[in-house]
Amino acid sequence: MLVCTLSLPGTAVAQSLKEQIIGTWRTVSIYNEQNGVKQNLYGEKPVGLTVFDRSGYVIQYLSKADVPKFAADNRLKATDQEYRTVMQSIIAGFGTYTVDGDTVTIKWVASSYPNRAGTTEKRTYKITGEQMTSVNPTAASGGTSYQTFERAK
Repeated sequence: MLVCTLSLPGTAVAQSLKEQIIGTWRTVSIYNEQNGVKQNLYGEKPVGLTVFDRSGYVIQYLSKADVPKFAADNRLKATDQEYRTVMQSIIAGFGTYTVDGDTVTIKWVASSYPNRAGTTEKRTYKITGEQMTSVNPTAASGGTSYQTFERAK
């Protein structure tokens, strides 16, 4: 009877965060809070993907939706202002991760924010259905970030 029940559509067996987190997640929203002030540093419609793989690697990309293009057709020939705008609009990196309860520990190998490379961050995650939320108390821009994801399909 138990086997029949578990095989029914819509019947879910409780999975740990470690099992549920694996896959590709699209950023739906993110805001930072510092000293009681909330800011949407990546705009109202951020663009982002986070991938957690089975072998323990994570890769993240997050940006504003409207990052302006460089005037030059060569990424090495932008103006100082163009570089500054990009650095304030995008963050990306990869590393390894472990899960303990609802806490995900990320050890950053590389990042577009060089100060993050070689560091370790702890974030809390919660998954409900196809939605995931994250709280990062050590956001690279200061304060605490609150991010919502949807599983990419």
